[in-house]
Amino acid sequence: MTTYIPERNEIIWLDFEPTNGKVIGKYRSALVLSSQSYNRQTGLLICCPVSTSIRGGVTEIPVNNLNEPSVVAASLVQTLSWKDRKAKHIVDADHDMMEQVLVRIISLLGIDKILSKYI
Repeated sequence: MTTYIPERNEIIWLDFEPTNGKVIGKYRSALVLSSQSYNRQTGLLICCPVSTSIRGGVTEIPVNNLNEPSVVAASLVQTLSWKDRKAKHIVDADHDMMEQVLVRIISLLGIDKILSKYI
């Protein structure tokens, strides 16, 4: 039996319990940011949760290929064990959506200012 290893640009089901506080909890979808190579080597993945609670914030990126209207919460980057949290593939994300998430993260961390020095 082949073990599923999440890959960048996939939307997956992931168990967010137990949580620290009540910001995120339960089995929900998430956008995988980290590479499959990283995920395989570490047993972890870097992701942003996907939510059906749409508030219209600047760090919310619409997801167009799920059954319900949803957004990626680009400001809530997490590193979690994909093995322990029972990751399951839902769908591949739209590449444009993935780029919009990464642009928001770059801006939130101020990486755009650092990059401008080297580009």
